[in-house]
Amino acid sequence: MVSVLIPCYNYGHLIADTLQAISRQTYTGWEVIIVDDGSTDNTALVVQPFIEKDSRISYYRQANAGPSEARKKAIGYAKGSLYSSPDADYQFRRQKVRDITALLAGPKRMVYGSVRYFRDNPHDKTKWTYTYWGKNKEWMPGISGKGPAFLPLALKGSFGPVNSCLFRRSVFEKVGNWNTSLRAAEDYLFVLKCVLAGSYFLYHEEPGSYALVRIHGNNTSRDAKWVHEQEIKMRLEIAAEIESAGNIEAIETNRNAIKALSLMTKKLAE
Repeated sequence: MVSVLIPCYNYGHLIADTLQAISRQTYTGWEVIIVDDGSTDNTALVVQPFIEKDSRISYYRQANAGPSEARKKAIGYAKGSLYSSPDADYQFRRQKVRDITALLAGPKRMVYGSVRYFRDNPHDKTKWTYTYWGKNKEWMPGISGKGPAFLPLALKGSFGPVNSCLFRRSVFEKVGNWNTSLRAAEDYLFVLKCVLAGSYFLYHEEPGSYALVRIHGNNTSRDAKWVHEQEIKMRLEIAAEIESAGNIEAIETNRNAIKALSLMTKKLAE
C-alpha cells in the first residue's frame, strides 16, 4: 500500500482538487493521511465529504508546527510500506502512482519525477511551465545514482523534492524524521540524509509521472530570501555529517553553496 502523507495549512481552497486527483489514480492500493497544521480556514469542512465517501482518506489536526511536524504525525498513522508526501496544492496525473510504484525495486530505492507548474487547468499541457521564478527552464538536473559519487551532485541544489518522490518505509526508518525546526528546505534535508544513508535515487522522466504544482499567491518558495535563509540553516546542520563521511568534493560543494546562498540573501535584503 502507498501511504500518501499530506501536510496542509490554509489550503481549503485547493485541497479538494488534490484529493480528487488522487481518487482518480489508476493505482488503487493507496491511503491518504491529511494532517491539518492548525489551519484557520475551511480545510476541515472541505475534507469532510471526501472522508465520508472514501474510507481510505483520513484527517487529523494539530496546532501549527510546520510541514515537518505534520509529516511526522502522518507517518505515525500510516499503514503502507511505501510513502509519498505531496503538498496540499499538488495534482497527479492518473497513472503517476502506478508508474513510479512499478519502478520501486529494492529496499533503498527512491523514485522521483519531474515537476510542472500550472495556474488554472492542470490538464492543459500547453500551459505547463518548468518553473514560476526566473527563466522558464527545467531546474531539475534529472540525476540518478547513489553513494560518494552522487553526493556532490545532490548537494549542488535541490534535485528531487520529497513531494515528487516515492520511497519505502524502510528508508524513512533508517534516516529518521524530518527536522521540525525548519519550515523550508526540510524536504531537501531529508533527501540528502537519504543519499548519505546509501539510498539509490532513480529519476523517472515520463509525462505521466509528473507532479503538477499550482501557481498561487501562497507558494512557499515565493519568499526567496526566507527560503535561502532556511537552506543555509539546513546546509550548516548537515555539514558535520558530510565532513564525517570524508567526501572532499561534497564538502566543497556544500561550502560553496552556502557562500552563494549568503550572497543571494544579502542582495535580496538590499
